[in-house]
Amino acid sequence: MDRPPLSRGETEVLKALWSLEKGSVGEIHAALPMDRPMDYTTVQTYVRRLEAKGYVQSTRLGRNKIYRAAVRKSQVVGEAIEEFLDRLFDGQMLPMVRHLVDSREVSREELDDLLAIVKRLREQADDAD
Repeated sequence: MDRPPLSRGETEVLKALWSLEKGSVGEIHAALPMDRPMDYTTVQTYVRRLEAKGYVQSTRLGRNKIYRAAVRKSQVVGEAIEEFLDRLFDGQMLPMVRHLVDSREVSREELDDLLAIVKRLREQADDAD
């Protein structure tokens, strides 16, 4: 990861931009979730920071700037998880998974998904042998 990490506010703005694909500051502001209100100038500040950090690119359209994410959501999520895993779990995945499973209620659907993942990983490991 060559980019600086994201603040919580920057993350919210970037998520809104991913949902739009492209947009002006006003459009990004309007796309933010209502449960965490943010004023227009704050969004404008976050968008400028995101551009300076390399997460967002802009093009001029008349007098307005139109912003577009410069990185895919999956890339940012992957980098954040790797950094989190390294920082809190010394890079080990299993302790993190144990913590997540032990610290919250897991639905039947989530259990089925986890079992399917484990089955797929076992099949891949068997094929590699």
